[in-house]
Amino acid sequence: MDKDFRITSAKQYEETMITIFEMQEQEEPLSAQQKADMEIMMKAADRYEAEEL
Repeated sequence: MDKDFRITSAKQYEETMITIFEMQEQEEPLSAQQKADMEIMMKAADRYEAEEL
């Protein structure tokens, strides 16, 4: 995942939050790449919340 991932719309924010939730709920342990991707998505979500909500 691109380290400069940015959320630009409410729909994209919602989809990102669903993806994060689904990753957290999966039964298998997350791989290092999945953990890194989730961290990038969470930072982008935090940035979107601070700027837009």
